[in-house]
Amino acid sequence: MAVCGKEAGVIRFFALALLFLTGCEYTEIERETGYKGKARVNPWLAAERFIERLGYETHPVMSWTEPEAGDAAWIVPASILSNMSFAQTMEQWVHDGGHLILIVERTDASTSDWRGYHSIPSIEQALTDMLRNAGITLEKSGNASADEIEFLGDDYKVDAESNAVVSLDGENDDGGVFASTESGEGRITVITDGRMFRNRWIGEQDHAALLAALLDAGGYEGRVGIVRDSGLSLWSLLREHLSPVLIAGALLLLLWLWRNMSRFGPIESATAPPVSRGYEHHLEALGFFHWKFDHAATLLAQLRAQVAEYGQRACLAAGRGDLQTFLAERACLPPERVDRALSDNAPQDPNAFTLVTADLQKLLETLHQPSMP
Repeated sequence: MAVCGKEAGVIRFFALALLFLTGCEYTEIERETGYKGKARVNPWLAAERFIERLGYETHPVMSWTEPEAGDAAWIVPASILSNMSFAQTMEQWVHDGGHLILIVERTDASTSDWRGYHSIPSIEQALTDMLRNAGITLEKSGNASADEIEFLGDDYKVDAESNAVVSLDGENDDGGVFASTESGEGRITVITDGRMFRNRWIGEQDHAALLAALLDAGGYEGRVGIVRDSGLSLWSLLREHLSPVLIAGALLLLLWLWRNMSRFGPIESATAPPVSRGYEHHLEALGFFHWKFDHAATLLAQLRAQVAEYGQRACLAAGRGDLQTFLAERACLPPERVDRALSDNAPQDPNAFTLVTADLQKLLETLHQPSMP
């Protein structure tokens, strides 16, 4: 089979393009996307299992609830204590012997540990007042970092940095990422960088050892409550998975356009040409309206009123007493048809309406004619 010059050129072009694509070099890049399963939606899963291996009973809390007297420690995001009621409840629990471990930043479950973005929580006045009562100052803005934390005489290597700064009153320093002090019979510990206890980083440095030391510092046995920050929201999911959503929306838009736009032949007119209506069409529509409204009782009432008026005059002029009998004899109609025509009942079907209308018209026509001697 012969191939013309144009077709041969197209084949040559595609062959060269295929050869170019197969011969070019490429680089493979491995990118971590994070955990799968429960660890993907629960950033404190590794901490929970580590605490259980230490012999404590964990108590995951999805939303705010008051801690019980038998709880030894609670790990709480700072954004949870957003009002005076929550702060006073937690302060009383600490005064009775509980250990509050407050985490300020990187506490939300919707943020992936493999992405650079993290939300900075708002620190409410009720929380800062509660901490000030215990001798802790927490500032919303600043820059703090640490590679080592000292707690109860021991040093722990860490990797921590945050925008919030915490310090103990009376200490001559600029503050840092960690502060812990006794309050009443309990203890309050503030950690500004929550990464140390999240799944990805709890196994690094001495983060797990620091968590174990914090739990042992309480001095009480009981459950360890782990309060999660606000759960997954629609906007956080869109922020993380916006590209697939946009692609799906674009495909749906293309499918809708394909189904609704004209694709073949000339474009049809948006509106059909108007149908000219004659006088009989208007009468038909008017009759249909009256029939649907009250079975044309309004139209029949006018005819019945005229027949009754003219019939009474003619009956008195003739010296007759029974109107229906007089009308039946004069129009040559059966008395029962005259009675049905003059009654106030509406016809139940179109045939009955047609018959009643014809009888009323005949009665009216007869009354307009001069009476026979």
